[in-house]
Amino acid sequence: MTRKDTDTRQREIIEASLELLAESGTQNLTTAHIADRVGISEAALYRHFDGKYDIISSSIKFVGQRMRSELAKIPTEKPAREKLKRVFFRHLEYIEEHPGNARLLFSDDIHFDDEQLRGLLLNVVSERKKFIQELVEKGQNQGVIKSDMAPEGISLMFIGLIQTKVLLWSLSGRDDSLTRDSEELWDVFSRSVEP
Repeated sequence: MTRKDTDTRQREIIEASLELLAESGTQNLTTAHIADRVGISEAALYRHFDGKYDIISSSIKFVGQRMRSELAKIPTEKPAREKLKRVFFRHLEYIEEHPGNARLLFSDDIHFDDEQLRGLLLNVVSERKKFIQELVEKGQNQGVIKSDMAPEGISLMFIGLIQTKVLLWSLSGRDDSLTRDSEELWDVFSRSVEP
């Protein structure tokens, strides 16, 4: 059996932790369960991370980077409101493909008692909000989004739509597609910011 390089093994550990979060929340997020999911010993896991906290911290950074990569794939030449629509649906598709990411970002259990993890999560969410707010400002300059509404308020409303949709999807057991029936939700948002 060939030994995997550190980067590959760390990514496997991070992805395993996100899978466990998606399946059962923080209850089963132990180093023993993560190691078992990866197929390595717990001792081997500690060769790559100092412990659960280090894995969670690295997972937050990983999720932030993956979100940046996904948003970067959206064509920049589209008008701002059309691009916002693509961002909205790509967020939902992405969360459906990677449900552990939403659990990581929205679980109080992850960050409640830890200022450093809260800071990491705040950076990820703030970066996303800034990206959306810049799109809103661009749309206002293009005349396709109401200019009498605060860009920050519109971006928070946008993020709130996604979070609420994800929460309802999670509470329903993720039985249905997250993007199903989302066109109507998008239309309500789009009409509310239309000039």
